[in-house]
Amino acid sequence: QEFELSLAGMEVLVTILKAILRAMGLPVPEEEDEEDSATARLRKSLQIDVVMGTKSSRKVPEKKEIGVTSEDDISEYDFKTSTKAPAVEASKIVDTFETKRAQQQNFEIGSVKFTLSLKSGLKYFIDNGFVELDAKSIALFFIVNKDKLDKTQMGEAYGREPDACFVKGEGVDPEKGGIGFWFLILNHYVDSFDFNGILFDDAIRLFQSGFRLPGEAQKIDRIMEKFAERYTRQNLDIFPSADTAFILAFSVIMLNTDLHNPNIKEEKRMTLDSFIRNNRGIADGEDLPTEFLTGIFKRIKLNPFSLKEDDEARQKIKEQELLESNFFFEGSSLFGTSAEDRKKEKFKKEREEMMNATEQLFKKRSTKGKSGNASIYAKTHLTDSIDPGDVVKPMFDVTWGPLIGTLSQVLECAVDERSIAVCLNGFVYAVRIAAHSHMSLARDTFVNSLAKFTFLGSIKNMRHKNIESIRTLLSIAVIDGEYLNESWGPVLQCISQLARLRLFGSGLDSDETFLNDDGDKSKGIRNSSNHDLSDATGLFRQPTKAETDRETEETNSRAVVAAFNEILIDKVFSSTVNLSSRSIAHFIEQLVEVSAMEIAGNSKRGISGVGA
Repeated sequence: QEFELSLAGMEVLVTILKAILRAMGLPVPEEEDEEDSATARLRKSLQIDVVMGTKSSRKVPEKKEIGVTSEDDISEYDFKTSTKAPAVEASKIVDTFETKRAQQQNFEIGSVKFTLSLKSGLKYFIDNGFVELDAKSIALFFIVNKDKLDKTQMGEAYGREPDACFVKGEGVDPEKGGIGFWFLILNHYVDSFDFNGILFDDAIRLFQSGFRLPGEAQKIDRIMEKFAERYTRQNLDIFPSADTAFILAFSVIMLNTDLHNPNIKEEKRMTLDSFIRNNRGIADGEDLPTEFLTGIFKRIKLNPFSLKEDDEARQKIKEQELLESNFFFEGSSLFGTSAEDRKKEKFKKEREEMMNATEQLFKKRSTKGKSGNASIYAKTHLTDSIDPGDVVKPMFDVTWGPLIGTLSQVLECAVDERSIAVCLNGFVYAVRIAAHSHMSLARDTFVNSLAKFTFLGSIKNMRHKNIESIRTLLSIAVIDGEYLNESWGPVLQCISQLARLRLFGSGLDSDETFLNDDGDKSKGIRNSSNHDLSDATGLFRQPTKAETDRETEETNSRAVVAAFNEILIDKVFSSTVNLSSRSIAHFIEQLVEVSAMEIAGNSKRGISGVGA
């Protein structure tokens, strides 16, 4: 049952790829009518029709028949009052998605650069239009993206020297990168907080939530001094001066470290009395109220200052340690449930949450479908006006990474013929979608991954899935060769290996044999003539690595000879007559590269034995 469920999941993924192909108007094999197909049963139970899902057969009602009963009837566009063609509106949706996706990718690149270098990362964000070269704008940018950017680097930015600059040169405005630029960013960051009526320790917690304190004491002084000024200005009745707030803030930070540092022994941690004693006389020679300091101590002890990232990291470490601690206890006993049971329970819980969320989504959609005729007209009008291919291409672009990971992992572990067939079909459809959508990275990744599963060029025993991977790769070359471009390289390298193994299995000499010198040949003959003597004298000796590799090659060559003939290989080359001039150029370019490798003596990467 578990296998059938896993297989059904894989078949659903492949069915989605089929639907994308149909939406793009690309060829898809006819649906299989197998009664025992997991996908067929699942599709029947969910009443899914892939073909109808990509077509619109509904009749659009006349506008005069529409009765708008509520605002929910029109979801995003009011087609009754829109003066623009729905096709233009639909095109804008796709363009907006592409723009946002490109911005997200650029932001992630900038985030990596920012983590590696404060100045280069900030320059990247400025150059790409994410923020202006302005101290106030950058402070706001840090606040808005505090959960996306490296908080250590933001702490370094706030703690820079007051005379530090971002743009070198005389006369540059401090707000635009001149001397004092970083100090102004700190001022704008501090001024964005409203500490009025907030407890002192809670104000520190809020203030430090957007960055990590630097390691240098001078930088901490500059940051906390500005905090103290801001807090005192907004809470005039708590401290007599900003200096008092600054000293106490520093003391609170030390208290937090002392109470929650795991390297400090329990008996050496700061006590309430010592905390009160350390802060005597800081209020212009007077003591702060004992109740005030006691409240701070208790709250810090109960709830330490901590960044969200640190809390999540600690939680993951605890879970990992818990799993490892019970690694050897596989059954339920005095030690409780095993690690495997906990993993299954966690998986079950996540699956239930996903199912509940999906169920609510379907219910919500069903309710909206009954709300009125206006929404039906709007959705139908949009569906009929936009090319489905323009919608599914961005969908595939977002999901192909996890998809290839899933297909590769399942194919790596698969031994059942049905699972292998489903995975290989997934590769075929994914390569076709990527190739026709001009997604070169996705296309090359899928082709290279499939080429690795052929085991051609490696000394590994071929199994059924490796043979089928070869067959799948050849079929991709024949059917979708027009769009392979640079991906012809792995295909031709595999054909080279395939031809070499066929020669080897047929008992014919390969190019490698002819390229060897006479001494190597005579050495091989002598080794062959003394083979019987070696067997007689070394009855119990272990075979060498070379002998093992040769035996593996012989086994693979026999499998290749049995599965493939020259007609199948030649079909790849004969199909190139249908390629366009541009595709022919890509094909010849890759053919020359592979041929050059073969001529150089690396026959395992050339195309030996395959005629034109």
